[in-house]
Amino acid sequence: MTKITDRVRAVEVAKADGLSTEVYILVCDGGLILIDVGFTSECLKNIGDELKRIGKKWDDIKLILITHAHGDHIENLQKVLELTGRPEVMLGDGDVDSLKEQTGVEADMGLSQGDIIDACGGIEIVHVPGHSKGNLSFYLRGEKMMIVGDTIFGDDEGNLYAPQKKYSEDAEMATREIRKLLEYDFDKLLLSHGKNILNNARRRVEELVGV
Repeated sequence: MTKITDRVRAVEVAKADGLSTEVYILVCDGGLILIDVGFTSECLKNIGDELKRIGKKWDDIKLILITHAHGDHIENLQKVLELTGRPEVMLGDGDVDSLKEQTGVEADMGLSQGDIIDACGGIEIVHVPGHSKGNLSFYLRGEKMMIVGDTIFGDDEGNLYAPQKKYSEDAEMATREIRKLLEYDFDKLLLSHGKNILNNARRRVEELVGV
């Protein structure tokens, strides 16, 4: 577990194809938001341990946000819904059908570019297609933070990369669309895979896309 800010906790859950994988817990006034759910029993244990550490329970989770419908981010969804008492589930419009096919879960809402979730100071939806059709990043306005899922990959040294072709539906689009993040004022970049960038993150993204 890593405390990023008072509102944001990073939870390392497991390895996926040799890559470390993190999910995020947002501590908002109306309850907790869980971003992605992982894919193994180890993921569930680590999330549960972090909930205990911050004095919360599974049923304090009121919303599950999914960055995209790839297995390492969604396979635990049915189990998490059982543990939490069925909070709302939201993800990108373009991944709604894929989520249903893979998990049997029908999303409560599909999200589009510019949608706002009124929690934790405002969470703005950034649609960055390519890795998957409905791939999302989440911009936390009050934290100047971008939670990017697999929009950007990283390594343990803090290097950043565009999603690889083997992981993406359209790798060229995924690389091109990263520039959309630069429309936002952020200083922290939180990844699903790789070392998080906790200062000067926007400049690091500029370097990645060649600005």
